Amino acid sequence: MLDNSVHKFYGNFNNILSVLGYKRNEISAVHLVKSYCIPSLLYGCEIWSLNSCNYHKMNAIWNNAFRRIFQCCWHESVSCLLYYCKVLPMSYIIDQQKLLFIKKIRTCDNSVIRSFSAICTHQYGKILSKYSIHNLCSGVAELTRSLWRHFADTAIFS
Repeated sequence: MLDNSVHKFYGNFNNILSVLGYKRNEISAVHLVKSYCIPSLLYGCEIWSLNSCNYHKMNAIWNNAFRRIFQCCWHESVSCLLYYCKVLPMSYIIDQQKLLFIKKIRTCDNSVIRSFSAICTHQYGKILSKYSIHNLCSGVAELTRSLWRHFADTAIFS
Protein backbone atom coordinates (compact mmCIF):
# COMPACT_ATOMS: atom_id res chain seq x y z
CA MET A 1 0.00 0.00 0.00
CA LEU A 2 2.58 2.57 1.09
CA ASP A 3 5.34 1.36 -1.20
CA ASN A 4 3.53 2.38 -4.40
CA SER A 5 2.81 5.84 -2.96
CA VAL A 6 6.43 6.23 -1.87
CA HIS A 7 7.69 5.32 -5.35
CA LYS A 8 5.35 7.88 -6.92
CA PHE A 9 6.52 10.51 -4.44
CA TYR A 10 10.19 9.93 -5.23
CA GLY A 11 9.52 9.82 -8.97
CA ASN A 12 7.73 13.17 -8.86
CA PHE A 13 10.31 14.59 -6.44
CA ASN A 14 13.28 13.63 -8.61
CA ASN A 15 11.57 15.04 -11.71
CA ILE A 16 11.00 18.38 -9.98
CA LEU A 17 14.60 18.62 -8.78
CA SER A 18 16.02 17.67 -12.16
CA VAL A 19 13.93 20.31 -13.93
CA LEU A 20 14.82 23.00 -11.37
CA GLY A 21 18.51 22.17 -11.59
CA TYR A 22 21.34 22.62 -9.14
CA LYS A 23 20.96 26.36 -8.51
CA ARG A 24 17.29 26.16 -7.64
CA ASN A 25 15.19 28.43 -5.47
CA GLU A 26 14.53 26.28 -2.40
CA ILE A 27 11.17 27.87 -1.54
CA SER A 28 9.92 27.23 -5.08
CA ALA A 29 11.07 23.64 -4.81
CA VAL A 30 9.20 23.23 -1.51
CA HIS A 31 6.06 24.69 -3.07
CA LEU A 32 6.28 22.36 -6.07
CA VAL A 33 6.90 19.31 -3.87
CA LYS A 34 3.93 20.24 -1.67
CA SER A 35 1.74 20.70 -4.74
CA TYR A 36 2.75 17.69 -6.83
CA CYS A 37 4.44 15.10 -4.61
CA ILE A 38 2.45 15.18 -1.39
CA PRO A 39 -0.92 14.40 -3.05
CA SER A 40 0.54 11.30 -4.73
CA LEU A 41 2.10 10.17 -1.46
CA LEU A 42 -0.98 10.74 0.66
CA TYR A 43 -3.68 9.55 -1.72
CA GLY A 44 -6.22 7.72 0.45
CA CYS A 45 -4.36 8.38 3.72
CA GLU A 46 -7.63 9.26 5.45
CA ILE A 47 -8.45 5.56 5.76
CA TRP A 48 -4.97 4.20 6.39
CA SER A 49 -4.36 2.46 9.67
CA LEU A 50 -0.80 3.45 10.48
CA ASN A 51 1.39 2.34 13.34
CA SER A 52 4.26 4.37 14.80
CA CYS A 53 6.74 2.72 12.40
CA ASN A 54 4.67 3.84 9.39
CA TYR A 55 4.42 7.38 10.76
CA HIS A 56 8.19 7.39 11.28
CA LYS A 57 8.76 6.20 7.70
CA MET A 58 6.53 8.94 6.31
CA ASN A 59 8.31 11.59 8.41
CA ALA A 60 11.68 10.28 7.22
CA ILE A 61 10.61 10.58 3.58
CA TRP A 62 9.54 14.20 4.12
CA ASN A 63 12.62 15.08 6.19
CA ASN A 64 14.95 13.59 3.58
CA ALA A 65 13.21 15.57 0.85
CA PHE A 66 13.86 18.76 2.83
CA ARG A 67 17.46 17.77 3.41
CA ARG A 68 17.93 17.26 -0.30
CA ILE A 69 16.18 20.51 -1.29
CA PHE A 70 18.20 22.58 1.18
CA GLN A 71 21.37 20.44 0.86
CA CYS A 72 21.54 19.84 4.63
CA CYS A 73 23.56 17.34 6.58
CA TRP A 74 21.70 14.04 6.82
CA HIS A 75 22.16 13.93 10.60
CA GLU A 76 20.63 17.35 11.33
CA SER A 77 17.02 17.97 12.32
CA VAL A 78 14.89 19.72 9.73
CA SER A 79 12.30 20.95 12.24
CA CYS A 80 13.42 24.56 11.88
CA LEU A 81 13.26 24.33 8.07
CA LEU A 82 9.77 22.87 8.22
CA TYR A 83 8.66 25.55 10.63
CA TYR A 84 10.08 28.48 8.69
CA CYS A 85 8.78 27.12 5.38
CA LYS A 86 5.35 26.84 7.03
CA VAL A 87 5.17 23.11 6.41
CA LEU A 88 4.07 20.54 8.97
CA PRO A 89 5.86 17.23 9.46
CA MET A 90 4.31 14.41 7.43
CA SER A 91 2.70 12.74 10.46
CA TYR A 92 0.88 15.99 11.22
CA ILE A 93 -0.25 16.34 7.61
CA ILE A 94 -1.64 12.80 7.66
CA ASP A 95 -3.47 13.44 10.94
CA GLN A 96 -4.81 16.72 9.56
CA GLN A 97 -6.13 14.94 6.47
CA LYS A 98 -7.81 12.32 8.68
CA LEU A 99 -9.45 14.94 10.89
CA LEU A 100 -10.71 16.94 7.93
CA PHE A 101 -12.07 13.75 6.35
CA ILE A 102 -14.00 12.69 9.46
CA LYS A 103 -15.28 16.25 9.89
CA LYS A 104 -16.55 16.19 6.32
CA ILE A 105 -18.31 12.82 6.58
CA ARG A 106 -19.92 13.74 9.91
CA THR A 107 -21.75 16.57 8.17
CA CYS A 108 -22.68 14.55 5.09
CA ASP A 109 -26.34 14.26 4.09
CA ASN A 110 -26.03 10.50 3.58
CA SER A 111 -26.96 8.62 6.77
CA VAL A 112 -24.88 5.57 5.82
CA ILE A 113 -21.76 7.68 5.51
CA ARG A 114 -22.55 9.48 8.79
CA SER A 115 -22.94 6.12 10.55
CA PHE A 116 -19.54 5.08 9.19
CA SER A 117 -18.04 8.06 11.01
CA ALA A 118 -19.42 6.71 14.30
CA ILE A 119 -17.51 3.45 13.74
CA CYS A 120 -14.22 5.34 13.35
CA THR A 121 -14.67 7.48 16.45
CA HIS A 122 -12.00 5.67 18.50
CA GLN A 123 -9.24 6.12 15.92
CA TYR A 124 -10.02 9.80 15.45
CA GLY A 125 -10.44 10.35 19.18
CA LYS A 126 -6.79 9.39 19.64
CA ILE A 127 -5.74 12.00 17.09
CA LEU A 128 -7.89 14.67 18.72
CA SER A 129 -6.42 14.01 22.16
CA LYS A 130 -2.87 13.87 20.77
CA TYR A 131 -3.16 17.50 19.65
CA SER A 132 -5.38 18.65 22.56
CA ILE A 133 -8.33 19.30 20.27
CA HIS A 134 -11.47 19.17 22.37
CA ASN A 135 -13.98 18.43 19.64
CA LEU A 136 -14.29 18.13 15.91
CA CYS A 137 -16.92 20.86 15.74
CA SER A 138 -14.25 23.54 15.61
CA GLY A 139 -13.49 25.05 12.23
CA VAL A 140 -10.75 24.02 9.84
CA ALA A 141 -8.64 27.02 10.83
CA GLU A 142 -8.85 26.05 14.51
CA LEU A 143 -7.82 22.46 13.74
CA THR A 144 -4.85 23.75 11.75
CA ARG A 145 -3.87 26.14 14.55
CA SER A 146 -3.98 23.31 17.07
CA LEU A 147 -1.67 21.18 14.92
CA TRP A 148 0.74 24.09 14.43
CA ARG A 149 0.71 24.91 18.14
CA HIS A 150 1.56 21.29 18.96
CA PHE A 151 4.34 21.22 16.36
CA ALA A 152 5.82 24.48 17.62
CA ASP A 153 5.69 23.27 21.22
CA THR A 154 7.28 19.89 20.51
CA ALA A 155 9.77 20.72 17.75
CA ILE A 156 13.40 20.83 18.70
CA PHE A 157 15.10 23.84 17.21
CA SER A 158 18.83 23.51 17.39
